Order: sequence, then structure tokens, then C-alpha cells
Amino acid sequence: MVSLERPQPELGTEGDVVFKRIAAFLIDAVLFGVVFGVFTNIVATISETLGLLVGGLATVLFFAYFIYFEAEYGQTVGKMLMDIMVVTEDGNPIDYRESAIRTVLRIVDALPFFYLVGLAAIYFTDRNQRLGDLLADTIVVETKEKVDKL
Repeated sequence: MVSLERPQPELGTEGDVVFKRIAAFLIDAVLFGVVFGVFTNIVATISETLGLLVGGLATVLFFAYFIYFEAEYGQTVGKMLMDIMVVTEDGNPIDYRESAIRTVLRIVDALPFFYLVGLAAIYFTDRNQRLGDLLADTIVVETKEKVDKL
């Protein structure tokens, strides 16, 4: 369930989340793409130039989305749905600096296509970290299950 509270990390689970990471990114990309795709097309019918500007702005907002949600909540909507989160290597919450490093390096991780560099790094590092994680000193882990109060 989606919650806008920072969950508690389940340290030691970084090896179990590779497919959840992929699914979370796809969820984020599809949700963002649908919302901004529809909005950009509506604006483009009014003005082609304005549509191009909104399309460019969408790219910037896509990166801002990751930076904000991971810094504030430790997870994006996709990660919330997959019950995973980003933390520092010692399990503390990440901040805007670490989130920005991770996000900007998505550009390199995505090379040459389909996140090939990032996926290779995940499979060849001990803690399943992509380049953005390595430079930001972060890991992606499962969230602890919340205990329901009686």
C-alpha cells in the first residue's frame, strides 16, 4: 500500500530486490509517461512550441520526481508499491545530495540502452549497487513489514 511515511529498512535484503527495482522503475516511468504524455499532447494541440517546452520540462521533472521522493520518503511511488526503499550503506535515510547523485547518474546507468551499465553493476557488485548507488554510498533494500496495532 502506498504511504507517504518513510518506512523502516530491512537491512541485508539488497540482494533480494533486483527484480523489484526493475519493476519499480517501470512503474514510475509508465505512470510519469502517461501523465506527462497526455498533458504534453493536450498542450501541443494548443501550441506546438508550447508542447515542445512542456515536453522538455517533463524531462527535468522526471529527474526531480526521483530526487524529491527518494530524499523525502526513501522511495518513489514504484518503490512504495514494490516495498523497497533507498538508504545509505549503513541504513540511514538518504538526503537530497545522495538522491541527486543517484538520479543524475541514471543517465550513465542507462547506457548504452535499457540500463545495461546499471544492471551490469548491480550484478557485479557485492551489495547489488548500480553506479549511482556506488557514488552516493546507497543501497536499495526491502522495507520492514509494519505491525498492525490491535
